[in-house]
Amino acid sequence: MNDIAGISYAAARFDKDGAALDKQEITLPEGTTDVIVASHGWNNNEEQAERLYTELFTNFAAVASDQLQNKKIAIVGVVWPSKRFTDVVDAAVAEQARGGGAGFGTSSNAADETIKAKLDVIATMFDKKAAKKITAAKNQIGKLESDLAARRKFVDELRSLLDESAAHEEDNSALFFKLDGSVMLEKLKQPTPLVSSGGRSGGGAASLGAHSKTTPAGGAAGLGDIFSGIKSGAIRFLNYLAYYEMKKRAGTVGQKGVGPMLDRLADNVQRIHLVGHSFGCRVVTAAAATSTTDKLQSMSLLQAAFSHNGFSKSMNGFFRSVVDNHRIKGPILVTYTPNDRAVGIAYPVASRLAGTVASALGDANDKFGGLGRNGAQKMEQGEVVQGVDRLLAVGGSYSWKSGRFHNLESSKYIVDPSGRDAHGFVTGKEVAWAISRAMA
Repeated sequence: MNDIAGISYAAARFDKDGAALDKQEITLPEGTTDVIVASHGWNNNEEQAERLYTELFTNFAAVASDQLQNKKIAIVGVVWPSKRFTDVVDAAVAEQARGGGAGFGTSSNAADETIKAKLDVIATMFDKKAAKKITAAKNQIGKLESDLAARRKFVDELRSLLDESAAHEEDNSALFFKLDGSVMLEKLKQPTPLVSSGGRSGGGAASLGAHSKTTPAGGAAGLGDIFSGIKSGAIRFLNYLAYYEMKKRAGTVGQKGVGPMLDRLADNVQRIHLVGHSFGCRVVTAAAATSTTDKLQSMSLLQAAFSHNGFSKSMNGFFRSVVDNHRIKGPILVTYTPNDRAVGIAYPVASRLAGTVASALGDANDKFGGLGRNGAQKMEQGEVVQGVDRLLAVGGSYSWKSGRFHNLESSKYIVDPSGRDAHGFVTGKEVAWAISRAMA
């Protein structure tokens, strides 16, 4: 094993199907009492993932001297083939920046080239067998505005790349697979304003990428709003397709790879602590749901990229079994902030598919909001601890309750100093402090 700030560290590498890429099992140092299993989200390679782990756990070592004295801790960093799906947005936004803003709304050629560029990025998420379907979809782009059959073929060719097993009502992915392709693009051509961030720090409005522009509703325009008509709907469809593929992959890695690994690690430690960021929250939550060990002591979900109803009984949350089966023995932390723009990408699309026409989407009152935006919602009485509701400064005291959720509003500390998307700013000492207190 290597180390991070003196704490033993090992990488656990998995392919997209959850198969281990390393021939040798991870071995923890003799006498390890606690292992932290962490998973990255939207990072494209091992270097970026381990940078996240290094920054977070270097700060952990700086603030958690008591834990390091009382326990022998090791870290296992999960590395899985994720694709930062906002790259699909950003690649085309960069093109927009060169081309000159809102004028794109009247430029069919610009929209065509943007969709093609996005499809090229999406192609990198799949194996070579997908190339034929992506080419067939590209061949429909020029006909989308006038030809219903072309719209259906565009949607159906691309949708057929996906595995429907992760479809669920909580993010409207079940409807995503059922809708007629022409109807879907028609629904998605409507602008999708998001709620203003309104956080105590950072400000700004939620958006689908950099270089956003303000909408009349007071939110921010995503890339689709730069264009008009059916092609803006096609862009939103591609955003959601990329989101769904990463969602499915994260769940598979958690269920088939990380979950069994937890059971093996449990033989050699007293306690296991789970930490996830972004789609990595789905990885560790799926692992918690499918593993069998009773040593899962804490779970910290940092800006989780799944539904805020994911643990809800009344909403049939995808991960409700984690609650009902008491999978986590100690506290469950959920950081959330309106400063997180990336978490909102999928949910306005989900709302539009459902026919929602509200002027502001994605907040706690929206059926399709995100956990990293709003915290755990629609929970049963007593499942979310009241009064433990803010991410605190280092040294602050948390009154945790075992097996309960703690929604920590984090706008003061999870914030991009430049005022843009705070989604990745989860490695600070305040976050590390909260993780360390949950391990106490």
